[in-house]
Amino acid sequence: MKNKKEIGVAVTTCSSKELASRIVNDLLSKNLIACGQVEGPIESTYQWKGNLEKETEWRISLKFDPGKEVELQEAVKVMHPYDSPQWVAWKAGASEEYCDWVVNPN
Repeated sequence: MKNKKEIGVAVTTCSSKELASRIVNDLLSKNLIACGQVEGPIESTYQWKGNLEKETEWRISLKFDPGKEVELQEAVKVMHPYDSPQWVAWKAGASEEYCDWVVNPN
């Protein structure tokens, strides 16, 4: 394998598969991501406003150019119905070929 480069990876969740797919499609149409994967259903258990909550959710994994992270996070916030949508992002090593595609998918 050739030299590794870095891509951005982010994860969020939402309440339905349809919403998750819509978010991915909107982000793709805005050229903010190269790829979005929807997984689920998953069971999320968490504290919210002093209560223990349990919900069925769908996980969205996003692959993107790290230079677009701020704009991407803002776009997710705007289109997401949750008060505090999950946003966990990191840089990940990727093959040169995959990284080149993530940065320039068209």
